[in-house]
Amino acid sequence: VFFISPTVKIEKLSQHLISEYTFSRRRANDRARKSASSILQGVKDRGFRAIAEYTTKFDGASITKENVMATSEETEKAWLVLSSEERRAMLEMKQRLEKFSRLQKNSLKGVVQKTAECTTRLVFRPLRRVGIYVPAGMAPIFSSLFMAAVPAIIAGVREIVVCTPPQSDGKINRYVLASAKMCGITRVYKIGGAQAIGAMAYGISRVLESVDLLCGPGNAYVNAAKQEISANTGIRIDVPAGPSEVLIIADETANPVFVAADMIAQSEHGPDAAPLCVSTSREVAVKVADQLRRQMGALGVESQARRSIKKWGRIFVAKSMSQALEAANQIAPEHLELMVDDARALASEVMDAGAIFIRTGESFCDYGMSGGNHILPTGASARSWGGVGVQTFGKCVYIEEMSKKSQMKLARQTAILARMEGMEAHARAAEARDKYG
Repeated sequence: VFFISPTVKIEKLSQHLISEYTFSRRRANDRARKSASSILQGVKDRGFRAIAEYTTKFDGASITKENVMATSEETEKAWLVLSSEERRAMLEMKQRLEKFSRLQKNSLKGVVQKTAECTTRLVFRPLRRVGIYVPAGMAPIFSSLFMAAVPAIIAGVREIVVCTPPQSDGKINRYVLASAKMCGITRVYKIGGAQAIGAMAYGISRVLESVDLLCGPGNAYVNAAKQEISANTGIRIDVPAGPSEVLIIADETANPVFVAADMIAQSEHGPDAAPLCVSTSREVAVKVADQLRRQMGALGVESQARRSIKKWGRIFVAKSMSQALEAANQIAPEHLELMVDDARALASEVMDAGAIFIRTGESFCDYGMSGGNHILPTGASARSWGGVGVQTFGKCVYIEEMSKKSQMKLARQTAILARMEGMEAHARAAEARDKYG
């Protein structure tokens, strides 16, 4: 460490520091995993009674089976009280997401192979029921509803339900309700946290049927609950999307004002959000640290952003761009901003990131201005997961057709292969086609 900022320390980048940082992030989620598992078990064992208890405990709100779902009157009122400016901005986001989602849907056209023996198709089929989680604990992230609902609807999903934490007065945030109305969703439930994931996964008698896929970002507890459900049931999840993170690679051409602003913006997501910067310039690194102090002071941010930066904020100085890119692939961040010269060319060297931003800020993605989606893999899961898109809300199904003549022709080779694996019944099933025509 060769420079200490009151806000964040600047360190020379090394393999050891990156490994230590990523290990600390994983370890910090252990408590969340244990708590989420306990909550899920409670929901599984005691149903709505447990959900109501957790809602009172964590959200300070009282719910019953009769009032757990928002009424059409509440939804209509939320829509009507929007200002014209708010309505236009929300529609702009929705339309941009729709445009890009339609392009994605067009790319999912079926694949057909025709040979002399058979015809094989691979076709896209939408899921039937999807559950969307919309965070609203610290702030109503209504944009996440659009990010999940728009591609789901364009994929062809027939039924969508939404769960979101209630306010202390027992009501749902008006922006979340207005977003649901704009997307044509009528079933919005006043349930938050890991208990909401359990409710959508296991269902609630006479209130909520279980879903085929759980979608939406959340805190460490929501993310842990989604992953446990995915591991223990047949229900899919979109991506592991927990505490948010950004890694900004900055060279000598980067604007420290933008870098610091984007780090602080990411920190707004909560005390476990991770704002990172890797710079190839010590001078830029020092200026970014100075900007962090100045901008947070000007904003008067005392809670989420300050705690996040103090706990997880880091500025690393890399000896080269190749070392910086290697660190980015190891961290596999949710958001990777390339504030560097020739960023477009360097983007091709990044294999592991939820989304890559070429000399632009991820805030534009958060609100759909690019048409991209902000539900992205976190916690290094970008090494094996991609972001949410139309493909998230469906599955590929094989359709295979083979004539009787072809079945007779291919029966012997099939039987040989089956017996090589010790599958005698398979072999006989194939040979039956040849024997009996």
